[in-house]
Amino acid sequence: MLDAPSVKSLNFRDNLARLIAPLRRVRPRVPFFRLAAHRIPTLWGLYRGLLRAAPTEHIYNRVCTLFKHNRHRTGTERTIQELRKGYKWLETFKRAEAGDVKTQALLQRYDRFLRLKAEKEHWARLVQKEVDWQEHLRNRPILTGGFVHPTPFHPPFPRMKPQPMAISRIIASRMKQRDRRFMKMEELTRMRDMVRKEQFMEQAITREARRTGAEFEPVFEGQDWSSPLVEASHNIFSSVKATTERNLRPFSPELLEQVRRARQNKIANKTKERERERRGEILRTTRKRWRKGLTPHLLSTMSEEQKKKQLIVLRSTAEVGYVGLLKKRKGWKLKKPKTEVEGKEWSVEDAEWIGTKEREAATEALVKIQEENERRRDKVGDS
Repeated sequence: MLDAPSVKSLNFRDNLARLIAPLRRVRPRVPFFRLAAHRIPTLWGLYRGLLRAAPTEHIYNRVCTLFKHNRHRTGTERTIQELRKGYKWLETFKRAEAGDVKTQALLQRYDRFLRLKAEKEHWARLVQKEVDWQEHLRNRPILTGGFVHPTPFHPPFPRMKPQPMAISRIIASRMKQRDRRFMKMEELTRMRDMVRKEQFMEQAITREARRTGAEFEPVFEGQDWSSPLVEASHNIFSSVKATTERNLRPFSPELLEQVRRARQNKIANKTKERERERRGEILRTTRKRWRKGLTPHLLSTMSEEQKKKQLIVLRSTAEVGYVGLLKKRKGWKLKKPKTEVEGKEWSVEDAEWIGTKEREAATEALVKIQEENERRRDKVGDS
């Protein structure tokens, strides 16, 4: 058995505990960034002091930016580092304000650095804004000139390419909601059948109890258990019926006019596109046409010469010469299939009509070309 501690020892322990108790760390029940002991000195002492002592506008904006960047920090170590840095800045600003030449020169150099950085960020922001705008124009919805016919999930609206994501999400949400309503109706139907079966079973038990004289207290008798279920089913059915009315909604005159103008614009744009291709400009549709091939069922029934001619017609944008001749033989509608000369129409591809004057002029030009070629050959041989 151990002896009990003496009175002197107990008094010493009590005195020691009384001295150490105020030094014990007390953990608050709320985070430090919500305590007034942290917020008031940081906002009203450090932040306001830095803003008041900021020597230039760029340094003032930099202080605001850094505080906004660090306002969501919840780690104690990193928060302490940033606060120490802020108090160090505050001392630097106060020294410059008091007349320290070295500190003033340091802050002026820092201000020039911030000004150059702000200018660089300004131009980078302008470039990024233009890039985002070009990307928006590249992926903006364009009316194709078609209709999206009404369904139970959406009313009639013009077809767009690409279709906006908001419209797709609305349609998908309504489809899921419709499925949930039908599942709820099936569940209510099963519950009504269950209540009906329970009522029939209770009535049978009640009759048997009366016949035998046993005691039985009915539950479903005297109460209408099916009315809430029937009312909920009617509400769901009315909602489904209201959604199906979208399928019967007609096309409005404004929608028809909008689609008509979209088709006109599409034809005008395609016409300009073909004219640019005829002038020799290579567009995305031109490259796509170059890569176009024939379908397998045509390739299996055509010879190599037929394949070559078919690919020439399919991939080329020209309407004159050999390509124009092939397109004309296949029945393609050309822009200007014939030319009028001296009141007569003739085709460049088939040479259906060539006048005597034109033939003599062509022969004379051919003779001159041949003579010039012979003269140059002789000159080269003599040298």
